[in-house]
Parts: sequence; structure tokens; C-alpha cells
Amino acid sequence: MSNISLAQRVQKLVTLCDQRGFQDLDDLLLAALLKDASPAICMTEGCNNTADMEPDQDQGFCEACGGKTIISALVLAGLIQEADDVGS
Repeated sequence: MSNISLAQRVQKLVTLCDQRGFQDLDDLLLAALLKDASPAICMTEGCNNTADMEPDQDQGFCEACGGKTIISALVLAGLIQEADDVGS
């Protein structure tokens, strides 16, 4: 998932804030840092399914579209490194 454009990351983070009732990205990320599970969103185009996932999740299962395409807000925002990028 490391080939996600900055524009798509921003769009999905804004959608995640809206769907989860956060006023801004700072509130979303603070909540994600303070909990055991992080808000996460499907990265498939046209699917905006959200879930609570492990903070380092970058390939979670989406119950809406069936893909392994759910990514946590912390990974999406770049606060936690994606598994594909570890060691590179």
C-alpha cells in the first residue's frame, strides 16, 4: 500500500474524520494514539468502510468489499511505518 498518493491519503483521512465524528485530524490521531485500536478505513476506490484495527494495520480485511485494504489512521498519516517500508 505504500504507493498511495498524498491526495488519496488526505481524502481518506478526511472521510474517516467525518464518518467517525472527529472535528479535525488532530482529534482523530489523538484518539488513535490513546486507544488499543485505531480507527481505520478501506483504501479501495469507492469503498469508505471504517473499522477499528490494530494501530499498525496496513492490510486489514474489509467486510464491505472483501479486500485486505483497511489501513489504520496512524499508518495512513505516516505516524507508523507500513510493513512494506520496514527495513528499507
